[in-house]
Amino acid sequence: MLNKDDLIQGAVDKTGLQAFGGPEFQPALARLIDALNSEARLNDFGQFRAKMSIEAGLTDNLQIQDYILRHPEVCDEAVVRPVFIVGLPRTGTTALHHMLNQDLDNHTLRLWEAQNPVPPPRTETYTSDPRIERQQSGVDLTEQFLPGFLKTHLIDAQEPDECYMLLNRCFMSVEYSAMYHIPSYANWLYQQLPHSNVYAYHRQQLQLLQSHRPGQWILKAPFHQLGLEGILQQYPDAVIVQTHRAPLSIVGSGCSFSEILRNSGSDHSDRKQVGRDWMEMLTVYTQTFEAARARLEPGRGHQFIDVYHDEFVNDPWPVIDAIYRACDRQLSEPGRAAMQTWLANNPKGKHGKHEYELADYGISEADVERLFGDYVTLYNLTPGDQQ
Repeated sequence: MLNKDDLIQGAVDKTGLQAFGGPEFQPALARLIDALNSEARLNDFGQFRAKMSIEAGLTDNLQIQDYILRHPEVCDEAVVRPVFIVGLPRTGTTALHHMLNQDLDNHTLRLWEAQNPVPPPRTETYTSDPRIERQQSGVDLTEQFLPGFLKTHLIDAQEPDECYMLLNRCFMSVEYSAMYHIPSYANWLYQQLPHSNVYAYHRQQLQLLQSHRPGQWILKAPFHQLGLEGILQQYPDAVIVQTHRAPLSIVGSGCSFSEILRNSGSDHSDRKQVGRDWMEMLTVYTQTFEAARARLEPGRGHQFIDVYHDEFVNDPWPVIDAIYRACDRQLSEPGRAAMQTWLANNPKGKHGKHEYELADYGISEADVERLFGDYVTLYNLTPGDQQ
């Protein structure tokens, strides 16, 4: 069983630090641990993985706070016009994020720095930092512990990953509900995240990470659909990029991805439960974001960009150019060449075909059409399954 006080004390003992930062996290951590202990039905590996994740969040929190206390000038860093890719899961957000990562004038949240934020990265060693090799050693074990994961998600130490890692450090992160069946925590998080102050902590971490390695922030995570109001409060000039795809593809692909994540941590993974959890998450994400966008977009229309998956796959350059225009920038020739090389090296299906059947998860096409009826109409989409 996981124990909150033991985990906190372990992080204090490991680091020799005692001052935590960010929002008060203990109520969130207590709720998370209770759900993991009572609902997740963890096997030995799941118990180990959950413990390691919580320990890492606590340790990082202490080290970030210690760095900021010793370098208070970090809090004077200006985060200018960050780009948030906020589409629903499986809508092409990862490919867009990885493509933009190829321009070294951009600052994506690369996996190695997201997982190892202290000391912050430096421009002169950004591609040679020894933390990269250590992180890649862990990445190389991915298929061993998460069979099938690499068919569904691009991952590499020097490639970008999602902002959920920043919120792991205050334990208000959707990573946990993706990895485990913990409905009491997930439902609480869906209600709390839109109204919490977690984006102030998100911003503080970006300030730290850019303090010795400036660049245009390009950030991505589907959970940002819950946080549009918090994003625009902390980053009033943010560019919001919403990706769209045929809903049947979103749901089937997402359920399969979630099943892969959960199978390694529990011996009781239930496809029908995965389907119910995924549909509930999509319902909350969609309703929350569309209501917030309708309320907040007027007067900010130039800050919102819509990207349609199939059009982007067929020709990504209009989307790339639109994002740069929204940032008042032009894509450099070296940046464009690097993106073109990435496209050539990452054709669709490079890591194998992602196989899934919607019915396996207890979901019908009618269920999906009911959930996404208004969304399909609003964005002029077809509901059909397009892989």
